[in-house]
Amino acid sequence: MKVPAVRVRPSDVPLLERRARALASGKAEIVEEAERLGLIAFRLGGRPCAVEARAVERAVPRLGRLVAVPLSAGGERLVAYVDEMPLPVADLACCVGPSRAPEVLALAPAVVLPVPSGRVAVAVEGPLDLLEEALAERSACGGEGDNPDAPRLVARLAGGASLLDADWLAGWAGRNVRS
Repeated sequence: MKVPAVRVRPSDVPLLERRARALASGKAEIVEEAERLGLIAFRLGGRPCAVEARAVERAVPRLGRLVAVPLSAGGERLVAYVDEMPLPVADLACCVGPSRAPEVLALAPAVVLPVPSGRVAVAVEGPLDLLEEALAERSACGGEGDNPDAPRLVARLAGGASLLDADWLAGWAGRNVRS
């Protein structure tokens, strides 16, 4: 019985040829592939954004019914039940536009972030997506001016999305749900 030869078709022939020539010449430097980050992607003001998945405790495809809880200092705070736990809700879209109505937020996806005072459900614009992507370029840009509520971007991803600073996002969420 004769087994036919298996043909392997490489996907990137020029890259493989360059690496082979470099290795054959003995001058090859070992270059690691670009570091790929685990990300949760969403939209902000209609633009593609992402945050590192390691900073997120849980991703929720839809917040569901929100409850307005009165605060001792006056006013109300919106609360959503995530995994049967009440979590305060902060709407990230208000950083780039008007606040959304509770009925709209109930349909919005969210990322749950740990903050010093507990956990916060940060409502984003959907859809949520899990990605593994490399950085295209680090960014020196942050928020606009000295405004702590302006989103702080730390990098541009290879797919074109903006990477939000996870520490800024957690700080913003904590400030927006303080009583």
